[in-house]
Amino acid sequence: MVRVWFIVSPMKSNRFGIVLLCLFSSTCATAKRVPPKPVAPIVADGIRYSAEGNGKDSYVVAIDEASGNMLWRVKVFHTRIKFWRGEEDNQWLFISDLKPAGDSLLVRDEKNRCYSIYLKTRRVKKAPCGNAFPPQEPRR
Repeated sequence: MVRVWFIVSPMKSNRFGIVLLCLFSSTCATAKRVPPKPVAPIVADGIRYSAEGNGKDSYVVAIDEASGNMLWRVKVFHTRIKFWRGEEDNQWLFISDLKPAGDSLLVRDEKNRCYSIYLKTRRVKKAPCGNAFPPQEPRR
């Protein structure tokens, strides 16, 4: 089955032109995102830090190792989905690495952008990656 969508739009000379918008067949392929690589949790001072997220919002969660209770959860970044850039799932962005750095935690996303979470205040700031993480191919 083939479906054709037409849009009738006014031209400058008051004539109507037919513009072919899209031609879809039932076997139309859709692009799907490859699942993100798992991020190993980090344990420091009896607290386990792990990455969570749905592609739009990415979080770091702190859990007490002894009791298993969640201590806090902080949003590291939000990905704005732009409809004109194609499929939503191809725009999702996830945390790719975690690393302790003194009184803060360094976080890297799939586009090689780094963030620092100050553990006492749970404040998130963009930070330079430097040589903290091994090289990775950035997601486009």
